[in-house]
Amino acid sequence: MVHQVARFSDAYTAWEGWNLTTFDFKRDCLNQVQKTLFSKNAQWSAIMDYHIEHATRLLGETHHLVGPTGETNELYTAGRGVTLIIQEDIQDGARKAVLSQLTCALVAGNSVIVCSDDNQFSEMLESTFQEASFSLNVVQFVSHDAYQQLLDSDIRSIGYIGNQETERTLNRQLSKRPGAIVSLTSETDLEATPVAQDPNLSLRFITERTRTINITAVGGNATLLELGSETH
Repeated sequence: MVHQVARFSDAYTAWEGWNLTTFDFKRDCLNQVQKTLFSKNAQWSAIMDYHIEHATRLLGETHHLVGPTGETNELYTAGRGVTLIIQEDIQDGARKAVLSQLTCALVAGNSVIVCSDDNQFSEMLESTFQEASFSLNVVQFVSHDAYQQLLDSDIRSIGYIGNQETERTLNRQLSKRPGAIVSLTSETDLEATPVAQDPNLSLRFITERTRTINITAVGGNATLLELGSETH
């Protein structure tokens, strides 16, 4: 248990730094991973490229909103926190789903712990991230059974790849958790993989935030100070 707590702690610390970087920085880091992966498996590389491209369209720009009193309002996205991806199947469809969710969670600003016994696939991905000099502990790979202990940590989103029965069990577990609501993204149709092919998949791993700069109000207050008499 201590070992998994340490893993979560490392992932959370890594997330704090990763989430503060710009979208362009995250995209460039993942593009480097995608290019490194191309030499090992062009099909997997194409999956990463697909989701990076669509995430750029969805998340790459800060949106400027109307400021009724003259203030500046900006709408942008950020990662939720630590994402847990649970892989229970080792067929090609499951691997496609894992890579899709992993790419989208990372580009959205989350750190990720992948729980899988698909050792060949996990080792390939882990070596690819290392060769691309990806940020330390932003991505970690652990055994499948580690996810039960990690669920006791402050996980903020979960990707599940497997069967519908386990999906329902996991959903019930999450509904009983205190604290922040944990989002669940599931892929149980491992033949058609509709979730893995969703161009908007990255939106499942974000939270929206607003930033307001209220220069007008500050200026107004300063003007009011000048209206008093000299004796004041």
